[in-house]
Amino acid sequence: MNKLKIVFAGTPQFAESYLSSLINSRHDVISVFTQPSKRSGRGLLFNHSPVRNTAKENNINIRQPEKITIMETDALTELEPDIVVVVAYGLMLTKEFISVPKFGCINVHPSLLPRWRGAAPIQRSIEYGDKLSGITIMKMEERLDAGDIIYQEPIKIEDNDSSISLHKKFMQIGTDSLLLTLDSIVENNFMLHPQDESLATYAKKIKKEEAKINWDNRAEKIHKKIMAFNSWPVAETTLSGERIRIHESQYKKLEINGIPGNIRSVNNKFIEVFTRDGSLLIKKLQKNNSKILNALDFLNSTDLKGKKFE
Repeated sequence: MNKLKIVFAGTPQFAESYLSSLINSRHDVISVFTQPSKRSGRGLLFNHSPVRNTAKENNINIRQPEKITIMETDALTELEPDIVVVVAYGLMLTKEFISVPKFGCINVHPSLLPRWRGAAPIQRSIEYGDKLSGITIMKMEERLDAGDIIYQEPIKIEDNDSSISLHKKFMQIGTDSLLLTLDSIVENNFMLHPQDESLATYAKKIKKEEAKINWDNRAEKIHKKIMAFNSWPVAETTLSGERIRIHESQYKKLEINGIPGNIRSVNNKFIEVFTRDGSLLIKKLQKNNSKILNALDFLNSTDLKGKKFE
């Protein structure tokens, strides 16, 4: 068997890159599962997922269930797939659904499992200062992200990496990893490695209230939060009562610390703010309902005299 009949399950842009790579491969994508389209905006127009849009453009059958029921399992059975590939789908699969395909279901997960199981592995790996992450492709089971590992590819996290830049790395490296894994499955040339449960950690879903900056934290910790949350919900603070969102930063150590939130210095590249330990160098920021500005443009439009971040 050189060509697999694949059912793909995924929803956001991250998943769409994997779907596109499968469509352009020698394999046959016969159907797509993606989350239901939602109405949004003043006109209440349907907001379709990137995966749905790509599937429609390529005339691929689309299913958008609210949850996986026996009806969806029956529909999958009728398709007779060799394998189901799951990437950031967002719905839990049942044991019955997982058991339908000839080679089962595999999941592409953006962390080196068993570290960072769950909803937000990319953001949590940056927030907690991990130096290494990676792609894991695993055989799916009922428990969340707990299946046997088929393939892993490590990815270095740089100090200036954000959730956006790390997403791009995962899309570039992960699509190749997926195709290599499918080749190994076709050739029956792979091994399954059980996860070490004692090493498991969980990347809980991000809540909007986590975005609030506490200037009494260390500069490095604040910087990691900013870079982790720069796609959503975006780290935020107030500047003398005005809401400010911070999109990009650096940090540095100081021999003498000042009052957290006070502005230490400004220049064309950044606004330097004291924290409990060190200073945060703000490079890109945004007023409420305004566009993102670099430090120089922000300074040209805002008088910082007598103001502090809170």
